[in-house]
Amino acid sequence: MLRIAASVLLPCLLVGCPKPQPPEEPPPITVDAPADKAPEKAPVPEHVAEMARNFNKVFFAFDSSDLSAEGKAALDANATIMGQYSDLRLEIQGHADERGTTEYNLALGQKRADAVVRYLLGRGVATSRVKSVSYGEERPVDGRSFETAYDQNRRAEFKITYGGDTGVQGTTN
Repeated sequence: MLRIAASVLLPCLLVGCPKPQPPEEPPPITVDAPADKAPEKAPVPEHVAEMARNFNKVFFAFDSSDLSAEGKAALDANATIMGQYSDLRLEIQGHADERGTTEYNLALGQKRADAVVRYLLGRGVATSRVKSVSYGEERPVDGRSFETAYDQNRRAEFKITYGGDTGVQGTTN
């Protein structure tokens, strides 16, 4: 047995056992430096800023998709602005508070967004300029569980797109 071990180990001692090779180093990663700093955003036009301020007033009562008088007044003002600026587009986002099932709140958020769309269409805004989406309870403004938080979460929000191909482009929420 000793002879067998010696016959196996002796060549390794005389010649040397193969040493494990270190792994090849990967090529260095290069990152292209940015050409110049990103172009600065143009300021939001005043009529778009006014629309955003008006839209901050569209809230809903518990379990309701009925527009309040204040919400209707804000939408009237924005329908007038949209009549003056044909490059404006809206995405109306319906929201709900956390009470109720996810499915129920998604449906309620959609009813709220659709109520806003119907109101704007009734004020002369073209269908091609508005769309609606529901986020239900998924994007609360205030994540706490009490009435003042619920009041803030029962709302419609608006993504305003403006500019098109002929002017300043941008969006605002």
